[in-house]
Amino acid sequence: MTNTQTLTIGQNSYPAIQVAGHTFANIPVSEFITLPPAPVQRNSHMRVNKMKPIFDKAYAANQGSTLTEVALGVVVSDFDDIDPETGAVLGSYKAGEVSIIDGATRKHYWIKYPQAHDLTAKIHYLRNMDDVRYAYYPYNSKESVENTAQLLQGLARRYQWQPRQPMFANGGYKTALDWATSRPGDKGYAEVERSFNFNFDELKTLDTLPKNGGASITKPVIKALKSQPILAACLVALKYYPNNVRLFQFIDELASISMEDLRIAVACGDLNAVQVIAAEWTGLSKTRANGIKPSWLNDMAGSTNFASKEPQLDFLLYWIIEYIQNPGKKLDFDRGVKPTYWTETWKDLVGDVE
Repeated sequence: MTNTQTLTIGQNSYPAIQVAGHTFANIPVSEFITLPPAPVQRNSHMRVNKMKPIFDKAYAANQGSTLTEVALGVVVSDFDDIDPETGAVLGSYKAGEVSIIDGATRKHYWIKYPQAHDLTAKIHYLRNMDDVRYAYYPYNSKESVENTAQLLQGLARRYQWQPRQPMFANGGYKTALDWATSRPGDKGYAEVERSFNFNFDELKTLDTLPKNGGASITKPVIKALKSQPILAACLVALKYYPNNVRLFQFIDELASISMEDLRIAVACGDLNAVQVIAAEWTGLSKTRANGIKPSWLNDMAGSTNFASKEPQLDFLLYWIIEYIQNPGKKLDFDRGVKPTYWTETWKDLVGDVE
């Protein structure tokens, strides 16, 4: 059984047909590329270069029709996107608004490489954010290369956050989020949406450091310091020391330190907290006392395996807190410091899991 209705986009209306409970309409590419993405969409324009050879091959083989099935979301009653943790309104959606559920990458391809054919759009009717999610995620399963980074891009879009640092824009910080959201004793990790929500304010702050641009914790001068554990520790510290000038200075100094400066500090023998972390993450900590010694973290620095999480966060947070409380404190490099000094620092700061 079929019946017809209308899809309205702006001033234009397109006949639609309903088949077995699903509604379809034909719209031109020129109309489709004017539509915004659904509020949970990934940054699809970043995938165009990857997908272009596949799309080009389809057209070259006269199989362009395989690209013409898309999906749209039509808001049928006003609703707000509410942050589940804070109750804040992230966005408001009005009846009649139309967005792209599936086909956002092709939209950017067609903008760059125009085509004149019509598209067959499956229509999903949206009354709340649950409708948006249920409509969107079936099109973005593992089979369609959806991954955590793309989910994080979609969350950034939903929260109307436009990060300036590439790692945040690309969604390449999943492990840091996992670690920053967890607590000592946790056996697993929270869902991505909850982790993003929990750390959102800290992510925004970290994205602005340093205030005047230059090296950042996601693009430090020493490449070894671009580390998920370090990023996680910074997020945790920002949670418990918000708007702390010394913490901001610590992050700036860690991002900006050079290997030359670090080697000079090691040769002099007195290291501040920034230099201690840099020495451990570059392996220079093994050279203390003019020999090859085990590193303070026994070669865990930078690892992202589960067993290394607690030792690394203990170590990092110990030295971050030392810098905040006593930025002039120095470590005798040759003598080092016993692991018992930093053990359970993370637990002492955030407490046990409930």
